[in-house]
Amino acid sequence: MRPNIEILEEISEAPIILRKVKKKDFHFLQESLKDMHVTQYLSIGPLFSKKSAKKLINEYLKEWNKYHQFNYIIELEKERIMKIGLISLWNISWHHGRAEIGIWLIPDYWSKGYGTKALELIKLIAFHHLKLHRLEVHVATKNARSLKLFKKSGFVEEGVLRHYLNLRGTFHDAVVLSLLNEEVMI
Repeated sequence: MRPNIEILEEISEAPIILRKVKKKDFHFLQESLKDMHVTQYLSIGPLFSKKSAKKLINEYLKEWNKYHQFNYIIELEKERIMKIGLISLWNISWHHGRAEIGIWLIPDYWSKGYGTKALELIKLIAFHHLKLHRLEVHVATKNARSLKLFKKSGFVEEGVLRHYLNLRGTFHDAVVLSLLNEEVMI
């Protein structure tokens, strides 16, 4: 682990709260990750059983405890119990000061600014609290909604990796986008 980092279990800025995933979130993950609109471009899912959802959360918590991955449930502040998605910092390299980022929202909350706000909070965690230097994301070239979200949030396109993502047995090209800490005002 890097010295002088602060691991946040919760952060908020109206209307969004990001909080550490908990074992009790299994039902939310199971129900949300059944939706093919949500999982179409994700490496995980669909999840159809309680057992698979619980196993996923246990893996998330193990990785959190090793400082390899931080998964946050995205909630609406006005409706504390309203969970709308998940955002993650994963594949963290402390030596190189970088992490990959991933986000998904349930479709009822698409195009309402919640993804943008969640990205602002995770950038604050990554660059200010964890002292990372670089965030990157790999987005399927056909995932126009995610490409738009990350570009709107300041991520810069670096190139295309051919057949980089295997999504349910089909290989997809991926756009690599990145954001450096000096490109963000915190």
